[in-house]
Amino acid sequence: MKRFSACVLLLIIGVLLGLGTYKPEKLNSHSVPSNLTDPFLKIDVYYTPTEQVLSMDLETYIKGVVASEMPVSADVEALKAQAVAARTVAVRKMRALGGTSSRPDADVTSDYRTDQAYNPESVIKERWGAIAFWLNWPKIEQAVNETKGLILTHNGVPCDVVYHSTCGGETEAAADVWGREVPYLKSVPCGFCTGSPHYKGSSVEVPLSSLAGAFANLGLTVPVTFTGQDVVRASQISPTGRVKQVVMGGQAVRGLEFRTALGLKSTLMSWKVSGDSLVFQVRGYGHGAGMCQYGACGMAKEGKLYTEILAHYYPGTKVVYIFEE
Repeated sequence: MKRFSACVLLLIIGVLLGLGTYKPEKLNSHSVPSNLTDPFLKIDVYYTPTEQVLSMDLETYIKGVVASEMPVSADVEALKAQAVAARTVAVRKMRALGGTSSRPDADVTSDYRTDQAYNPESVIKERWGAIAFWLNWPKIEQAVNETKGLILTHNGVPCDVVYHSTCGGETEAAADVWGREVPYLKSVPCGFCTGSPHYKGSSVEVPLSSLAGAFANLGLTVPVTFTGQDVVRASQISPTGRVKQVVMGGQAVRGLEFRTALGLKSTLMSWKVSGDSLVFQVRGYGHGAGMCQYGACGMAKEGKLYTEILAHYYPGTKVVYIFEE
């Protein structure tokens, strides 16, 4: 009887501590053959906040990327899709695998503007707080562990994967963002990102007097004072409604550069002159190409598997193991 009571007490303590309450889902697609993954595959990461090069296991890096790039509230299938996408980005950069690194001293950086966001586990724990970390980190581990070694390929070659926060209803083709055709980066419909805080858009006011300074870094000479509706006009619009090119004072600039110079969240925008300002209506967040992260979250909520999510946003691709022949 004493032994039984002790066992019950231990069980109760375990439940209170969260032990045994977290049960990873069974693999719903790929099981991981040990001969197709390498536990000693290392990646060198230039961690921007401390200006240090950190060497770590690839899967450890992917956990830090998924936790930094995706809302942890996302369903695990969305996190799995992010893990495969992030791993594919890394593989194309890793010098050990013949990739093209972002820096001479590191394969990738932690700057999302260059590669993809990354933070060490200790930093994530500090940002989330101890309780939130204890509750949510197992989801990150599950997503990465259950996709270990998996990447996205097209015709046997690792894909040039890109992704963004919120497309606003339809993703953008790579040709309309960077001017180059990529067979698996076509525009696809996305009715899944309505839950994003960036879906409905927002209004941004930019003083006309600040445009000259904003565009000086782009090599453009813009008059300090503007008048009239047509001083800044969209000269090219993509089929999804995004601004591909803007003309200012007779000078043309790509929509992506225009957005960056003004600090706007998306090229899915319109504007009008109001007094001494340009007032922008901006929807979505990011360049719009590849996987819509909030869209992936929406698809996962509807019961889609990570393989289905990836197939939707990267049509014609395959999910395979890094060392699969």
